[in-house]
Amino acid sequence: MTRIGRTAARAAMRLHPRAWRDRYGLEMAGLIDDSDSSLADAADLARSALHAHATGGAPMRFEPAHRHPGPFALVAALLLLPTFLVVAVSYLGHELGFSAVADAVDPWIAQLDDVRILDLFLVAAPAIALIVAVLPLLDLRIERDEPGPAVALRVRAIPANLAVGAVALLVGAALVAHIVVESVLRLGA
Repeated sequence: MTRIGRTAARAAMRLHPRAWRDRYGLEMAGLIDDSDSSLADAADLARSALHAHATGGAPMRFEPAHRHPGPFALVAALLLLPTFLVVAVSYLGHELGFSAVADAVDPWIAQLDDVRILDLFLVAAPAIALIVAVLPLLDLRIERDEPGPAVALRVRAIPANLAVGAVALLVGAALVAHIVVESVLRLGA
């Protein structure tokens, strides 16, 4: 960066809000000192300072779940995947009578049952996935009304979240049915 460009970039960097400078100031100063850029880069920094002031200057915002339903559906699906696979393979091997699948998978499932934390995760995953998938569908607000504050609940229908939630319910129901049947068969009742 030329001497004039470096001076202009440092001045433009000081135009940013304090929160931005506290978070990125040292890193940006290092980039300014180490780079070989022009006045155009200083102008870009000035533009970003204007944008930061216009949007509040916060470098990161945590927003309510209802604003980001897609990532919640993805996380719920990833949480549900191990339980779905265990239930599907167990169903294929035992309920549909594919003995080769049952013979191959039973020792693996027995090992999973011995590790209590994994067993607990597999049992709890459908409920956790259902909560994570449905959470962004709910928008709970307290609104100020003429007679006083009111609680407002808005429910949205987002296909990906609804699909993951429905699969979580089905997998959870299949898992509970399997656990009940296994418990009854083991007890001989």
